[in-house]
Amino acid sequence: MKALATVLCSLGFVLCFSSCSLQEKHNKNEAATTAYLTGKKTAPAAMNIEGVWYSPTWGLVVINQEANGKLTGLFQEDLHIRGVVTGKKAYLALIEDDWVEYTVELKRTSLDTLTGFYSEKTPFSESDQQKLTLTRIDF
Repeated sequence: MKALATVLCSLGFVLCFSSCSLQEKHNKNEAATTAYLTGKKTAPAAMNIEGVWYSPTWGLVVINQEANGKLTGLFQEDLHIRGVVTGKKAYLALIEDDWVEYTVELKRTSLDTLTGFYSEKTPFSESDQQKLTLTRIDF
């Protein structure tokens, strides 16, 4: 019986330590995302990218843009957008289950095309960037 109690106490300690560590990781991820997006907001939005877009890699993308340049929306079905337009560039964080999975940097290359890169790092990193093209498909 003492062995079972020891094992259960040890397991409880490990689970408690893991959840504290997980919360710390979430806090760091959120802080890095906030700093990344806030640091990029250096100029008023000079473009409006609100609409429905398509990427061969990602599928449908819906972007909502507020007058102040703040972006929200959906990338695929389960990645929520939090971002900002500054000047003629857009910076996005793609969030799944309260965790930023990707960061994205885009610029408008034509009225119907956004091009740039995405990264699995927060903040964005050129070391693992992958090309991304979005084409407007508004109805």
